[in-house]
Amino acid sequence: MELNDDILLGKIIPSLPLKFVVQCKLLSKDVKIMISHPDFARTLYQHHKETCTQLIYSINGLGNRTFYKFSINPTITLTQSVLPYEIEIMASCNGLILFDFERPMRFCVFNPVTGEHQLMPYPDLESAYMYENKGFAVDYPASDQYKVVIISKLVENSNLYYKFHVLSSERPGLWREIQLRTNTFISLSYGVPSVYWRDSLYWLRDDGSVLSFDTKREEAILIDRPEFIDHFDQSYGKMLVGQDKWLGMAQGFLTLVCIFRKYIVISTYGSASSRWRVSNTLESFVSRPDGVIIGFPVWINSRQVSFMVRHLIHNDLYEYNTQINRYENNAVLLGSVSYPMYCFHPTLASVHRSPPNNIEADDQAHIDANLDNIRRFIIEGISIPEETSSGESSSSEEEEEEGGGGAEAGAAEEIL
Repeated sequence: MELNDDILLGKIIPSLPLKFVVQCKLLSKDVKIMISHPDFARTLYQHHKETCTQLIYSINGLGNRTFYKFSINPTITLTQSVLPYEIEIMASCNGLILFDFERPMRFCVFNPVTGEHQLMPYPDLESAYMYENKGFAVDYPASDQYKVVIISKLVENSNLYYKFHVLSSERPGLWREIQLRTNTFISLSYGVPSVYWRDSLYWLRDDGSVLSFDTKREEAILIDRPEFIDHFDQSYGKMLVGQDKWLGMAQGFLTLVCIFRKYIVISTYGSASSRWRVSNTLESFVSRPDGVIIGFPVWINSRQVSFMVRHLIHNDLYEYNTQINRYENNAVLLGSVSYPMYCFHPTLASVHRSPPNNIEADDQAHIDANLDNIRRFIIEGISIPEETSSGESSSSEEEEEEGGGGAEAGAAEEIL
């Protein structure tokens, strides 16, 4: 029996799609315990690391958001559905997705594979819209713990204070507050999500410096602006319009992409040296000669950073070719693309129970129905029925896409 269990857990179960691995827990109590063991979680995580990666994002319409799933393996496809306007994707980390449900004003941690979710109250801010940015740290597969971090800021006595509101999965009803004082009044970059790397969350600031929060020690620091930026601004030409600095994770490293008129500069951060090192400089293909940026990075944790370049009726995906040591156009996508794209890698990461939230029954039913639709779209490829989403779906943009040759909701876009 032990040998059979070893074969079952070592070879057979890890090769199954994750939704079937969940069902294997029903085989026996022993199998359920073994599947839930951290060692098996690590095996499963590594086995599926390269095969199931997706990028999810949404674009606002009137009444609804258009919900997109950009699949990488085995082929590149772009699929779309709808998402109620009051539901926003906030972050994705190690198989869990953080949503903001404006009705009934709760954050929601959700695993689309297992269907489990946890509701969390908003932090006690003067306004629900006063936060500067957010972060989501999931410790899986090392443990089943995760943290939600909301950043607000306070100006007092000529100092800027970053206030980190921290909520842990094991105490989901209690927000704690940590502060960092700085004398530099520089905003966090709008639209650039946080990055979770080596137990810390990182946020890019407008000048290229980085705000870091250690989720284990719950301490914050500022990482200085890379020295090369000022030099390259003069040599390579500063951009005039568009986001020109981006932070993400590529090939397991914290990575900064800086776009100049002539070149794209890619650098990685060394945690031991606490310095940025330029790893690649290439001629820019994501900007126009007039200084307008028309593209953005696509982050997939285990790969080289890719780039999406937007054109009038199509988008080009540039990926790094290690054989020829340069970027090349690997796919043409029809449809709408937008930043940020959140990297979703399906796992069996656990979701803790919700605290007593005094949620009304109709609000809970609203949440359950929408999460089930989201699960079916992400995992099974079934589009969310438009009539079940809240709000009117009268977006002229969507009508134009349907009338002008755009892909219908739920249909994978053809790669030309």
